[in-house]
Amino acid sequence: MATVLKVEKMHCRRCAKRVTSAIMGVAPQSKIDIDIEGRRVTIDGVGNLSDVTKALADAGYPAQNA
Repeated sequence: MATVLKVEKMHCRRCAKRVTSAIMGVAPQSKIDIDIEGRRVTIDGVGNLSDVTKALADAGYPAQNA
């Protein structure tokens, strides 16, 4: 089941790359789809969502369920 997160501070491709790196650091098996315009990240195969949201916050991109 896919998880969709809203990442308000994600504005550009550089942001998207940082968000992807943060997620891959804690959930390397995940499939990630980035929607920069919608500021949404869809993650399929995430194990522990709290690890992902913490990694994103630590990277400067706080996220919440969309």
